Amino acid sequence: MVFVIISVFLISCLKSKKPGIPAKTQEILNNSSIFKPGLMSVILEFQKPKDSIKLNSAYFLIENLDINYTIKQSLYDTLDNPIELNIKNYPNLTTIKLLRDSIERVVGDLKYETDSIWLDFKHIGPDFLINHINLSYNNWKNNNLLLDYDIETYYNYILPYRVANEEPELYLDLFRKKYANILADSSTLLEIVYELNDKINSYLNYDERLVLAPNPQTIKQTEESRSGDLRDINIYKIKVFRSLGIAAVLDYTPYFCDSVLGYYSTTVILPNNDKIHLTNPDNNINPYKKGKVAKIYRRIHTSNPSGLFTVKDKKTHTPSFLGNFNYIDVTNEYIPTKNINIGIDDTSTLVYLSVYNDEEWKPIEWAFLDEDGTALFKNMGMGIRYLPTIVSNKKIVPIGKEIYLE
Repeated sequence: MVFVIISVFLISCLKSKKPGIPAKTQEILNNSSIFKPGLMSVILEFQKPKDSIKLNSAYFLIENLDINYTIKQSLYDTLDNPIELNIKNYPNLTTIKLLRDSIERVVGDLKYETDSIWLDFKHIGPDFLINHINLSYNNWKNNNLLLDYDIETYYNYILPYRVANEEPELYLDLFRKKYANILADSSTLLEIVYELNDKINSYLNYDERLVLAPNPQTIKQTEESRSGDLRDINIYKIKVFRSLGIAAVLDYTPYFCDSVLGYYSTTVILPNNDKIHLTNPDNNINPYKKGKVAKIYRRIHTSNPSGLFTVKDKKTHTPSFLGNFNYIDVTNEYIPTKNINIGIDDTSTLVYLSVYNDEEWKPIEWAFLDEDGTALFKNMGMGIRYLPTIVSNKKIVPIGKEIYLE
């Protein structure tokens, strides 16, 4: 009975539109497929003390619930039969690849397919949001050294509870206690950043086998094993920085252009907006080199109005790194770039430039094909071979000749 009364009250507040609620937040609350009474309770929680930063933090997180999610994948054969492969049962990456090759000779190509998508607006509850907002705000405000961050940097790069498509966890209290001594022992922000990075790189071991794991580890799994692939380690690292009120983000290249796989790293954003690109425990000092990478992207929690995830028809299949979540292009923070404007003889609307990685051409950037048959690809890494391609029936199909960008 009490729940019914509270629900009726919250819905009446929603319909009457509480004064001061931003239009985007109101839109989310009005969306019957998203709205839960709990979301309104988060707003009411922070209207009581009239703390504008906490209240605006609630608005920020609620407004982005519908574009963030956790994805769960598994390995399947060509007949969509699941393939059980516990990669930790094998000594190294080479043995796993040999095993996969032997399986593929029998059942055809293996592929990762999505089992489930946990949408944040369905799975993030009010208690989680309230706890996270309170701890994020307190960790940031109690660290006087870091209060020079502008509020937009706080909202975008300290407050978010997730880094990528990992499972959301309450990590702030754990990491604050675990690494608080570094704040006390260091006198400058730069000292804190480098000491934290060195400590985490020493604490976590790089396990190359996990590059073939379908899903990121949880913080608990990374803590228990004290290891991970670069995705796991950098998600962990970014959450440590954020728990201490330091702005940090995930940068990555989906595919190298001269070898296999891709790369993940952490970038710390300073209050003056300078960037510190941090090293990983794999001892790769400068992975993002001219001639080695074509694109470097940065994960963001908010919508990118010009991003493929935002502008594409949601039913259109696109390569996951390009069309399944929000990011911004930061290639020219690392290497020299040029635009590529080319004519393409094809009827497709969406076209790609691909790079050669692990004996296959893999899309690294996208563009819309204009009515006159030209496509503009911006900020492309130099010293790279590119191939114009399309994605047809989930396969990469060449639609032009190779291009070498000098």
